Amino acid sequence: MAQTAAEIAALAVQEEELRAIAGNAQTAEATASTQVGELEAQLATTGSDDLLHELANRRAGAAEAQGHLRSQQSLLENTERTLRTLQEQMANKRAQIERFATGADELGAQVAVLSREEAALSHSIEALQARITPFESELAELERNLNAEQQQERMLQGHLRKEESAWNSAQLHLQRSEDALHQLRSEIEQDLGLVALEQSDEVAYQPPLPWDAFVEQLPIVESVPEGLEDEVRELRARLARIGSVNPDAPREFDEAFERHGFLLAQSQDLAAAMADLQKVIKELDERMQIELRRTFDAVAIEFTRLFQQLFNGGTAQIELTDPDHIAVSGIDIIARPPGKRPQSLALLSGGERALAAVALIFAILRVSPTPFCVLDEVDAELDEANIDRFRLLLEEMSRETQFIIVTHNRRTLEGANTIYGVTMGGDGVSRVMSLRLEGDRIIGNNDAAGEEPIPQELEEVVKL
Repeated sequence: MAQTAAEIAALAVQEEELRAIAGNAQTAEATASTQVGELEAQLATTGSDDLLHELANRRAGAAEAQGHLRSQQSLLENTERTLRTLQEQMANKRAQIERFATGADELGAQVAVLSREEAALSHSIEALQARITPFESELAELERNLNAEQQQERMLQGHLRKEESAWNSAQLHLQRSEDALHQLRSEIEQDLGLVALEQSDEVAYQPPLPWDAFVEQLPIVESVPEGLEDEVRELRARLARIGSVNPDAPREFDEAFERHGFLLAQSQDLAAAMADLQKVIKELDERMQIELRRTFDAVAIEFTRLFQQLFNGGTAQIELTDPDHIAVSGIDIIARPPGKRPQSLALLSGGERALAAVALIFAILRVSPTPFCVLDEVDAELDEANIDRFRLLLEEMSRETQFIIVTHNRRTLEGANTIYGVTMGGDGVSRVMSLRLEGDRIIGNNDAAGEEPIPQELEEVVKL
């Protein structure tokens, strides 16, 4: 609002200046008109030459005054336009000031509402603070008590750790004493051969053993003979090496011996079976190599003949990459189409590779026929001449093998006996159509469930 008021004051000053400029221009215009009237009066009373000269001067002055007047008029028009613009800006600024004033009033009302809410919230905070203060005092007292209890707990835990350490030391000392006692008892039993009797509360009466038959009165030894300690240590070592006596040792030996004999017989049977299997595997490998060599030679001959038939000339052969190990050897195809030099299969064109592959497949089928064979788009890259040779060879091979061919080539379809096609109607559902051919005649069409009958137009096309 202050900035807008300053702009309005500046615009008012500028308006006053423009009004002063406009007044000066009007005064100059009146002065020029007065001078023109005076000159006309002088012209009526003065001679012709002087008057003409004076008239020329006056006209020049009048022209200059008119030029100045026109410039002042232009300036006045510009000033008036600027004044109108400034008045519009002042009106806009006044409207903006009014909007600001209205907004200031609304903000003052909001400030008053917020001030009342702030006062209410401050009162609520003071009330809550009054309620919180006793609880904070109680919480501080509880925290002091908690710190005291924790300190006492740490002190008691320290005493407990000391007592546990003392108890562990006592337990360790007790265990060592019991081990030493047990060791001394074992040495006494080993040295004297004494046997401790086991007392049982379940037995009502336990008669004493006849000690007279087992206990021998030993002579009183006044002094220990020399070397007795060495002899005792040697006897202890021998007794320790002997160990405890197992009364079931003969039975366990018989069982282990019987088990050993059974496993030995099984091992011998497995060794014999392994030898037989190795012999059979060797015979199979030899037989497989012989049959593979025979089949490879036959396929190589048929491949060369079929390649020449499909290409209408040329030559081709298949070679083993490792002739000494035919079972793991790969196969290289060397082909020479008519008018080209011999080269590997990878260097041929797409159609030539397709024909070479067809020749190899048909050579394998010629050597070892199968009931049926599926060919998927093998004629996609063949031209019409190659398609004709492929179809003739296919008809020749179909005497022993039934071929199922997926194709879009019309020349290949001419050699088919049965055609299955998939079409989509206006409802967007695919339908299967089939027909059987014999030469150039349709001998029947299948309109079973899920298959549409052949339209008349399609029958006419097939006949053509």
